[in-house]
Amino acid sequence: MLNYYDTAIDQVVINANNPTPPEQKYLIEHYGVSQEVMRYALDKFERPRISYDEATQSYLMVISVPFQQTTLERIVQSVTIFVNKQVLVCFTSPECQYVMPHIIQISKNNGNASQSPIFEIFAELVRIISDNFLELVKQFYDEQERIELRFHQRKHRSQTINDLADLQTRITFGVAATSGNDDLIDEIYSLIDEDDNDFELSANLEKRLELAEIEANQAEKNLQLINEIVQQLSGTYNNLLNNETNDVMRYLTVYSLILTIPTIVGGFYGMNVRLPLANTSWSWLLIIIITVILIVIMVLDMLRRHFL
Repeated sequence: MLNYYDTAIDQVVINANNPTPPEQKYLIEHYGVSQEVMRYALDKFERPRISYDEATQSYLMVISVPFQQTTLERIVQSVTIFVNKQVLVCFTSPECQYVMPHIIQISKNNGNASQSPIFEIFAELVRIISDNFLELVKQFYDEQERIELRFHQRKHRSQTINDLADLQTRITFGVAATSGNDDLIDEIYSLIDEDDNDFELSANLEKRLELAEIEANQAEKNLQLINEIVQQLSGTYNNLLNNETNDVMRYLTVYSLILTIPTIVGGFYGMNVRLPLANTSWSWLLIIIITVILIVIMVLDMLRRHFL
């Protein structure tokens, strides 16, 4: 679906929300969107980047945004923005369409009064998306605390471990996304500093870029921090489970050894040969005494060796 918006910038602003093949063809024929750009736009997991095509005088920005669902495979998706002298097209999916109000608001606030409205839109969008990732970090912290509390309940441990693995994977996706978004600011500086363009770094754009860089870096650092916490938590839980498994195996070994002694003693007195004191009326009591003595000796030896 193609939605058109009126803003204060020169370009027509279009939201291409899961465009159909006829709509893709229309954008290519009427607004100069190349087939290559269309392929990038339809790839929902494209790496964040900014590029400038001198031949068509167009910009392409790909930014990772938090996906408005909690499913593992869709924790982040890419939003592609194509800009030339004629149009600004934002390619989104229905779940990522929430970025459009931000783009419209930024476009209305900046407008033609700005010397470089496109860069200001890019910088402000990076800042806003980074704030959204910070909100995601808060959710990750809350989920990590709930997992930590549930782990001490034995009946929920299996599900808790699965939840922890799921959380760690989603955080990894978030770290990769924010790292790519953080690099976008450096790429904008690089485009401005190129010798073959007439752009000047205005005070307003420089301020926006600084704020965007701070927010993007903060989002990346916070996700890296929660990633380290979850990794350490996962390692601690693995150690606890390994220790519990070792304790179980130790007790099973002790029980097996103890139960072996009556079997050996009984096996001797069950043989078809003459044995000392085997024909007396209290032979069964002798077998029990011998068995108990051997068990006590074994248990004392295990205690001495700190096996128990």
